[in-house]
Parts: sequence; C-alpha cells; structure tokens
Amino acid sequence: CLLVLASPCKGFFPDFWTNFLTLSLNSYTHQYITEQAIRNITLEILRETTKQNGAHGEKEIRLDCAFWRAVRDVVISNSEMDSKRATKFDPVYHFDSEQVDSSITMLQEFWNRIVLSIQAEQYDSARHALGQLFHSIQDFYSHSNWVEMGKRSVYLHLLQPDEPAFPVANKCSHGGILDSSRHQSAKGGINKDTPSLLFSPHHYLHVEAATLASEATMMVLRDLKDTVGLKAFLLFSVKQVPALVFVMDTTGSMFEEITAAKLRAHSIIQSRADSTKQPGKFLLVPFHDPFGPVFESDDPNQFMEHMETLVALGGGDEPEMCLSAIQLALTHSPPNSEIFVFTDASPKDSYLFDAVKALTLEKRSKITFLLTQDQRRRRRKRSSKIPLSPDRFSLYSTLSVLSGGMAVFTTNSDIHSVSTIVEDNTAVD
Repeated sequence: CLLVLASPCKGFFPDFWTNFLTLSLNSYTHQYITEQAIRNITLEILRETTKQNGAHGEKEIRLDCAFWRAVRDVVISNSEMDSKRATKFDPVYHFDSEQVDSSITMLQEFWNRIVLSIQAEQYDSARHALGQLFHSIQDFYSHSNWVEMGKRSVYLHLLQPDEPAFPVANKCSHGGILDSSRHQSAKGGINKDTPSLLFSPHHYLHVEAATLASEATMMVLRDLKDTVGLKAFLLFSVKQVPALVFVMDTTGSMFEEITAAKLRAHSIIQSRADSTKQPGKFLLVPFHDPFGPVFESDDPNQFMEHMETLVALGGGDEPEMCLSAIQLALTHSPPNSEIFVFTDASPKDSYLFDAVKALTLEKRSKITFLLTQDQRRRRRKRSSKIPLSPDRFSLYSTLSVLSGGMAVFTTNSDIHSVSTIVEDNTAVD
C-alpha cells in the first residue's frame, strides 16, 4: 500500500468557533482533541502517582485554573499553525502534498525542542513547541490515506524513526470548498477534517481519523513522560514552586549593597528553611556592563556559598545593563517568583522596557528594587559632571508597581537598615 497525501489546505478545524461559524458543530477540532488528550493523560498519571504513594480509596482529582491556563497555551500554539502566515500554507506543517519525509523530520525537531526546553525548565517554550507538534501529527490522520488503507492504529514511524516507514505515492487533492486546487488534477479529495460533505470529501471517515489523531496525541504525552519523567507534567500542572531571585549590580560602588544583600538573603533562607514558603530554587544574576551568567541552585547552603563569592569590582559609566539582567532572571525563573534588584545605576538598556514589562506580566512575578541614590559617590569612569536626573529610576518604579513589588530608595549609609524591607516584603503573600 502507498501512503497518499492531500494537497495543501487546513486540517481539522482549529476550535469550537470555527465549527460554529461553519455549522459543523459535531466536528472533532484540534482544540477538542488536544484538550481531551492532555486532560486524560494528566488524570491517568495523577491516579497512577496517587496509587504509588499508597493512597487508599478513590480520591477526587481536580484540575485547577492553572492547569487550564497551561492547556490553553498549547491549544493556541496549535491553532496558530492554521492562521500564521509562516505556517498556514506550508505543506510541511500539515502533512500535505508530497512532503511526508520533511514533515516527519520537522516533527522530530519539535520533539527534541520540547525535551530540551523541559530539561531547561523553559516550560513556556515547551508548551509552544508541543502545540505545534500536536497540530502536525493530528493533521497526518486527516490529510493522508492512512485511514483509507484500513489502518486502525497510529503510525509509529512519525516519531519513532526505527519503526518501518510506508512508501509515499503522488499527492491527492485535499478537496472541499476551502481547497483552492479542488478543480485541478488530482480531483476528488481525501480530507477528513469534518463530518460535512461540503468541507470534506471523505467526511464519512472523520471519526476514525479523529480517533487516531487523539490516540497519537496521547501517545506523545506518554512518551514525553517516559522520556523526561513526571517533570514533564509541570507543563500542565504548573506546580512549580516560585524562586527567590537576586539581581545584583556588581560595580565597585556597590560594596555596601552587596554586603546587605548577602545578609538579607541568608536571613530569608534561614527563616524559610522549615516553612511551607521555602523557595523552590534560588537564582543570582550579576550585572554591570556585561550581565550574567545566571547561577541557580535548589540547595540553600550551596546558594549562600556562591553568593559569598560575589564581589564589587571596577567601575563604569553610570547606566548599566539592569533590564537585561532582569529579563534574564525572568526567563530562568518560574512564574510567581520574587525578584530583588540591588543597584545605584539607571538602565543603559531602556529599550528593553516593553519586553521586560510583558515578560513580568506573563510570569506574574513580583519585582522589588532597592535603589541607592547617594550622588556623592562617583563611578571611576564617569567623566560627565552633569547632575544625575532625579527621574533616572522611573522605569524601575513603573516596573515595581505593575508587578506588585516596591521601589525602595536609600543611600549607602542607610543600606543595611533599609534592606530589611527585602525580608519584610517576602513575608507578604
């Protein structure tokens, strides 16, 4: 048997509203297939985990709002494959035309990206790539003649190259009124996107195609769990414990601030060691003109040992790469983390403000600034004698307000006493 692929067009309809607008209310959509697969596998794994932990009797498992927000990210990424210019008409993303080998290669690239993102705890990126992979693998069952060949199980070769592949024939028309090439050879069409003859010539096989697409989607999730462990399902449970993050200006004028930050970090870690508010991990992001690298640890003692090695060295122009460091901290930390920024310099990279603002709102993290305004201090390389602008910290103040944090202004002589605000602020839910 030869594997036949449809010419370019859309796959399963993206979501409920597409069904509504096209009066195809009983179609299985990408949204429905994806949501149900994630829900079913998540519940399956949670029940398995509960049983392994020795729980007795039936326990009701609730999937909270955070779960459905995470699922929504995957669904949106999936549906955008049919709307974004870069992917909408590219047959490789939809298993159309004669591109099956390229499509399989692309699926494996998506898979590798997902695994690497999860291992790096970049769950937003992993969800985005997972939505793309789901869309393509679901389209395979709607756009190929796999079902017409009498196949009633998923095509393992799509994500498992060691499994035998089927030879590919010339393309076949997609068909339906949404296919602009439906009147060209080859005519007829094989798409099974909907149960409607108007949109899908092989409408009578829609349920079979959707069933296999659902099974393939669930198989991806099970394989993902087997590959990266239960950690993979942080993608959906979003049970990541927030981190405690310190973003530190390390120029020479920051000696007192660094000393104060070390004391406060040590005090916070000690106070939370035996409490339910212990951070999931600790991050340190140093900066001056260059910024980073990020140091992170889930061991508070190891983190403090590393923080003790932080020193203030050199000088530089008054503005520093503070927003770049905050962006790096947000990228590497889980949602709802607490980020504390110690600096006496305005941002050299103010052009990043909108990007940092968007990332702050996306992560729902709280940013508190401890800002030293002692103008008597002069950085070694500052040549300008122009007085510093009184609103040079305005971007920091704006960022702290929109994130629910604070902007605390002090001088180097008061830094030790004022820095207690850092510890006090972390105690507030």
